[in-house]
Order: sequence, then C-alpha cells, then structure tokens
Amino acid sequence: MKARFVLVVAVLVLTAGCLTGGGGGAPETDGSSGDGASDGGDSNDGGDSSDGDAPDSSDGDAVSGEWEPFAFDTPARYEYAVFMEGDGEGAIVWDVESVDDGEYTVTLVYEMGDERYETTATGTKDTVVQQFFTNPGGIVLVTTMSQPAVWYEGRDLSTGTKWSYSTPQGSASFAVTGTDTIARVDCWTSEMRINDSVFHEACFSPDLGLAPYAAYYGEDGTLEMSLTLVSYEED
Repeated sequence: MKARFVLVVAVLVLTAGCLTGGGGGAPETDGSSGDGASDGGDSNDGGDSSDGDAPDSSDGDAVSGEWEPFAFDTPARYEYAVFMEGDGEGAIVWDVESVDDGEYTVTLVYEMGDERYETTATGTKDTVVQQFFTNPGGIVLVTTMSQPAVWYEGRDLSTGTKWSYSTPQGSASFAVTGTDTIARVDCWTSEMRINDSVFHEACFSPDLGLAPYAAYYGEDGTLEMSLTLVSYEED
C-alpha cells in the first residue's frame, strides 16, 4: 500500500470521529426530497449538485430504503475494478462461499500490479471482516464500505436527501444525488463535500452490503482511489 493511501485512511478515521460527536457540531439535516438532484454522473466539478431533475419515482422505488454495510447474508461473488493513485489499476474479488447459521466462509483476492493476495476466512461476520485486515484488499473494502457507514447508514436513500455537519476541519455536507445501475445493480448516487469540494462519491444499494461504487478525491480534485463493481453473481 502506498503511503498516500494510508494517509487517506487516517484522514477518514479522524473525520469519522468528528462526524460522530468527537468534537464536531450537531448535524444540520434537510431530509426533504425537493427538486435538488443531479443526474448521478460526474459530480466532481465543484459545482452545485442541486441542479437537475429528480428521477422518475418508478426508478426510486426499485432501490429505496436504507443501506447496511457488509450485509452479505447470501452466497455471492463480487468482482471490483480498483484504482489507486500511484499504484494504478487492480482488482478485488469478494467471494461469499457459504452462509450457515451465522457462520460465513469468504475468500478475498486482491491484485495490484505484480502483487496478489488471497485470504479465506470462516467465522462470524465480524470475525471474517477482522481477518481481512491482513489483506490489503480488505483495507480497501473497509475504507470504502464501512467508513461511509458512519455517514450513510440508517439514512433515507431518496433523491434530494441532504444533511451536513460542522467539524474542526470545516463543513461536511452530504447529498443523495440520483440513481444509477452498475453491473446490473440499482443504486443511489451520493456525494460528500468538505468545504464545498467533493471528497467522496458513492453509489449505495439497500439490496447489497458492498457498495457498487466508491471514490475519494484530493483537495485539488484528483481521483485518489476508486472501487467499481464489474460483476455480481448470486450462487
């Protein structure tokens, strides 16, 4: 793992502490589903995400609900394309091989350049996730999946939903901007801004515990890392 990515992880952990009450102010929430929604496209332009029309209600009904991270209660195989600034392009395979009375067997494969890591873990869901910290791919998944849970878990995934926080680092605002379909999975697009600059983008599906898409940007708008679902198959 490059030092820059380790730094990104550290920043996320510190930010999470602020957002959950570790020194930040109370959230300012606008839960309305008004006319403020983007089309879910490339929103890393520093512009106002409130421009555009909301999607048809029929699209929203297909993916409405709340997102629960790492809700992999069904045997399935997830394949992701990964980009890491400084490392290039790679891949992650998260293969839930079996689920039996609260015990999971999962294999994680992470490939980046000439490096390949493969880890198989069996146990409770928490045990499985913890064991994957020894695999760089597990760190990528936890950063892009579990960390946003601090911000999005339990939130209503409806286009136009917005909320914000005041933190020692400045203002942090969130918005559900539209819908998308990635690898045949319907999901809600969202963005997080720090001091009006896009820091995090994602697409969450209430039907999938691993987000179909997640990305982080630097202060200058440069893409630092991304994770994109390319294939999802239930066994």
